[in-house]
Amino acid sequence: MKRTGKKLIPEVVLWLLSIFIIYPLLMILLTSFKSKGEASYLNINLPTIYHFENYKKVIEKGFFRSLGNSIMVTAACMLLTIACASLLGFIIVRRDTRGCRIFYRIITLGIIAPFAALPTIRILKIMSLYGTRVGLCLVTTALNIPYTTMIISSYLKSIPRELDEAAVIDGTSGMTLFRRIIFPLLKPVLAAGLVVNFMWTWNAVEVPVYLLNSSYKWTLPLSIYNFVGQYSSYWNLVCADIVLLSIPVILLYVFCQKLMIGGMISGAVKA
Repeated sequence: MKRTGKKLIPEVVLWLLSIFIIYPLLMILLTSFKSKGEASYLNINLPTIYHFENYKKVIEKGFFRSLGNSIMVTAACMLLTIACASLLGFIIVRRDTRGCRIFYRIITLGIIAPFAALPTIRILKIMSLYGTRVGLCLVTTALNIPYTTMIISSYLKSIPRELDEAAVIDGTSGMTLFRRIIFPLLKPVLAAGLVVNFMWTWNAVEVPVYLLNSSYKWTLPLSIYNFVGQYSSYWNLVCADIVLLSIPVILLYVFCQKLMIGGMISGAVKA
């Protein structure tokens, strides 16, 4: 009985705390189907009539253009981040020199370093990349590399060097060794890195709002920012836009939850 009581109290506390998360999510979902008048109350009451046309209006306001921008930017950032971080982690772990260890510490400082808007904008202007999606991809990739390199490096430490030595004896070295031998072994941690990078890039607001100067190039989170400005009194449309933005992230997390948690735990434990 004592053990049951000890388990019951934390469960009750967690359920009570979950209300603070469930309530706003449910409010957004229900508000997205309400009329303008009902939506202004911002509560979890069921709508009198479900207005599915709210989603149609949001889509007509350039949703698919923003969706295409988000998909392109997110896919490019994920591929660049994984490619750069996996190679960087492999070199740091396998060389294991004093210089590599210092460089690794400098790289991981990027996890806590804030985004410096003015110097970044200045550099992009010099490179003629300011206001372009290419510039946004490069900056976002640079921001995502530190964390991704850290988890990949931790996982790489669990892969024995004997595999490298055996491959070298067989005549494989350099990029071929990494591509054929090491990279396939990184699947668990790469899955975790891909999911985390997807969520970070897909939901990013601060970096795109500084680096994109044209609404034609805006990603989905910026479309919500635009909606709040133009339709601040139309909470039904704003909530419908938020729901559409959240669907890809929710689906990805639901289907890849085990891969993400497994990859992060395996990297941490094996380190």
